[in-house]
This record gives sequence, C-alpha cells and structure tokens, in this order.
Amino acid sequence: MILRNLSVIAATVLITWSAVFNTCHCQSETTVDGPTNTAYVSPGSSESFNCSVSWAASSGDLDSIMWKRSTDDGISWDQIAQCYKGGSCVIVGEFQSMYDTDTVTNELFKLIITSATLDEDGLYDCHHFDIANPTAPHAQLVVLDQVDDVSIDGFPSVGSDTVTAGEEQSYTCRSTAGNPAASLIWTIGDVDITSHSVNSTSENTNDDRLYDTESTLTYSFNASDDGEDLRCRGFQHDSLAIRSSRIEMTVEYAPVIHYIDILEWGDNYMVEVECVASANPDSISYSWTNNENSATGSGKTWTVEDVNQDNFIDVTCEATNSIGSTELRKELSKPFDPTTRSLTPTPVVGDPAPSTGSSGCDTGCIIGVSVAAGIIVLVIIVLLLWIFLSRQKKQGEKYGSGGSNHKQPPHTAPADVEMATTGHTTKIPSVSDDADNRYNDYANYSDRYDDRYDNTSAHRYDQPPDEYSQSPRYDEPPIDEGDGYPNYSNPSSPNYSSYDRRQQAPPGTPGLHYTDLDLGPSPQDYQPQGPTTEYATITPTIV
Repeated sequence: MILRNLSVIAATVLITWSAVFNTCHCQSETTVDGPTNTAYVSPGSSESFNCSVSWAASSGDLDSIMWKRSTDDGISWDQIAQCYKGGSCVIVGEFQSMYDTDTVTNELFKLIITSATLDEDGLYDCHHFDIANPTAPHAQLVVLDQVDDVSIDGFPSVGSDTVTAGEEQSYTCRSTAGNPAASLIWTIGDVDITSHSVNSTSENTNDDRLYDTESTLTYSFNASDDGEDLRCRGFQHDSLAIRSSRIEMTVEYAPVIHYIDILEWGDNYMVEVECVASANPDSISYSWTNNENSATGSGKTWTVEDVNQDNFIDVTCEATNSIGSTELRKELSKPFDPTTRSLTPTPVVGDPAPSTGSSGCDTGCIIGVSVAAGIIVLVIIVLLLWIFLSRQKKQGEKYGSGGSNHKQPPHTAPADVEMATTGHTTKIPSVSDDADNRYNDYANYSDRYDDRYDNTSAHRYDQPPDEYSQSPRYDEPPIDEGDGYPNYSNPSSPNYSSYDRRQQAPPGTPGLHYTDLDLGPSPQDYQPQGPTTEYATITPTIV
C-alpha cells in the first residue's frame, strides 16, 4: 500500500514538473544573434549595430554579452564593451571616446559609432562572454576614402599610343590610397575588356588603413579599335566619384576589303569594276585578276575586257599596304537595265495595232473618281437638308394660327380681356372658328374700352365648372341681351350651371350688349378640353 502511494506521488511530481517546463519553455543556453550587415559611412558620420540576445533560464542579471572589433580581417579581436542582462553596459577605457551603447531592452543592445574615422573601420561582432572568436558572419564598417589617383603606367592621364592589329599589348593601371580598395575596369570604346586583366590589392605604404590596387591588361587590338579610347576606371562606391585614365589608340592594320561592285556593264563585252577597302595606313595599292582568262589589272577600278556572253564575270581584288595585304574573290552578274526592256509588246503582222489606252486607272483617273464621289456626297447632304427644312416649315404652318383645324398649343390668357364699344353696344372682333384659339388676340384690343362699368368688379373665368358632363361654355364671354348680367347673379360670381341659362340682373343694372359675336360651333359640336382650357378675365368699363 505504501509503495503504491509512493509511486503515485512520484508520477504526480514528474507530470507536474513536465507541465511546468513545457509551460515556461525554459532555455538551457544563452543565444546571441549578432549583426551581419556592411555599412558604408563617410568620415565623421555615425552608425550603429544591433545585438539580439535570448538569455538562458538559469542566467542572472550579471550574465553578459561582449562587443568586439577586428581591424585585421578577423585574425585578432579587441573587446569594446560588455553588456549585462540587468541592462547596464561598460565600455573599455581606450574606446570610450569612440563608441557608445544603448540598451533598448535587456535582450537588445546597440553599439554606436559616434563619429566614424578610419580607426573604426573593420569587422564587428557580439557574442556570449564564454564564447571566444566566433566563426559566424560579422558586421563590417567601411569608412569611405577617395583614392588619390588612377593612372596607366608610362602614360599621362590622357595619352596616345600606336599599335599594330593582331599584336598582343600589355598595360598596367594603378589606384592608390583609397578605402575601400578600388575595382579597376578596362574598356576599349564601349566594350568592357576587364576579363583580359589581372588585379591585385595591397595596403598603402604610407597608411595601412588605405589600399592600393593594381591591374594588368593583356589584349590584342583589331581594326575596329582604331581611333577608340582605352580607359582604366577605378570604382569604389556609389557615393564616390569614379577616377580614370585613358589612352587614345591608333591601330594600324592591313586593308579590309568591304565589297567589289560593278560601275558599268558595256554592250561591247567590257565591264568596269571597283574594289572598296579601308586600311591604316590608308595608302593602298590594288591588283586585279580575271579568273576566267587570267587577265590582270591594277588600280581601285578596273575595266574587264572580253567578257563572256553568259553575262557574268569572276574576278579577284587584292589590296595591300605597309602592314599587309588582303584579297577578295567575287562572281558578278550583269545588272538588270530597265531602259533596255520594251514595256510595249511588239505587234505581229496581221494583228490589230496595240492599244495606247490602259485597262487600269492612273493618277488622273483616281482624282476624277474621288472628285465625282465628293460631289455626289455633297448633293445628297444638300437634298437631305432641304427635305428636313421643308418638313420643319410644314410643321410650323400646321401649328400656326392661319386657319388650321389642328389644336394650337395652349397660350396663357391675358389677365384682362378688354372689349371694344360703340355707343351702348360692345363689339368683339370675330376670331377663328377654332375654339381653342378663339381669344388668343384679346390682348390686342387694349385701345377699345367700354368705360360704362368702371365701378363694376371684374368678371373672371378662372374657375372651371364642377361637372364637365354639363358641357358648359365656360370659355366664352358673358352674353348680354339687354337684360342685365347674364350667366351669373353678381359680377364676381359667374354661374356655369347651364349653357342656355339666362339670369336677370338686378333692377337698375346698366345693360351690356354684344354684337357680331362669333361663338363658333354649338355645344353639341364642341366639347371642352377640361383642365387644358384657359380662362380669361373680362374687366367691364362703365361709360
């Protein structure tokens, strides 16, 4: 029983310890992730490197990492500073004026170069205190310093040289006192020929913090290099100017024959040919050979005689100068001469004479067709425009007031329709039979007032009847047959109850007479237009 309990307790402890360990992810060793970048800086500028640390679970506040520097490509290392897990950093005495530190967190430390000089140029690394000279990649600080000079041995900065094509030449270029060491690049014209060179770098004899570079070019020039510049350029960094030296090259070469051409092919079996070549020196002598009959000649041009009747020749041109000679063999055919070919077939006896016309269409024909087509298009456009304007005109007449039976677009009736009077009888000029246009011209009668009713209220036809089914003539003026005011019981309240209803005016009301009134169609022929009917206002005038 006791053993069983002990085993249970032991299992519980192991499980608990395992759970605690897995939960805290405890680390057994301190790991350091140092800088690996390369920084190029100008003298006097500042730069910094980061060191990231993951401390072991067992480490205390006095556990630390170290910053180190190497000025001899990692052969030996100098300790610059020591930073503790607790957050503090200590810089070694001799480096206190050159460096500073910054503890971002207790797992991230910065080494700061406050004002860079060539003394701070070198490799940098951080590592745990118990690991010496780590082999992992390092950070590098490069303090830039422009090279003093780039030159080609035996020549000034701009020199000249004469060489013979095909002969191997050697040139040495040097750059001195620079950081980083310059990379020397060779070009002839626009062609990079650096691959034909061998480079080497060494410390400057006057300052071991600076470097010299030497490059030796071995190259055979050719005719295309004649007149080009041979350059040596020293490249260090994008922020530094490129220094260079150049030689203007003169390349002497044997003649290069570019082509043989026919100048003239005569009808008497004689052909004149030309040999075109270039050389340096350009003093060239030419010799010719007719490969068909072994005839020879000289000069840049040559007349070949006794050409065979197959209309081709086989010749060889040889060009020579002080450097050498070159020859070119060429078979040439008689060129086509369009002036000797008849374009008109020769008529056969008995055949009709050839026509002088052409079945095609020449330039004049094309111009004529184009002009005719343009005229036709213009006529069509004018015709369509005339048809359009004619229709517009007809529509204008259709909707005009000149006796048309079509409905005129609605017009706003004048505020007062004024009546012309003569004596005691008021006359209204006759208007069109079209009921919708009947009172369009009332506004023109402003000079003819009947002033008999100056003190009488205006009679307004601005309220439609309540029921259109009764077919009232509410678009007509009141008609007075001598019995006072018809159609309403008082001047301000018109009565539309019935078309034929007449109502006696109050006694003593002045009589109002209308003559020559054209009322248009009867109520049975004319149906009012409902809400589209316009209403007029009649203002009687007391005489």
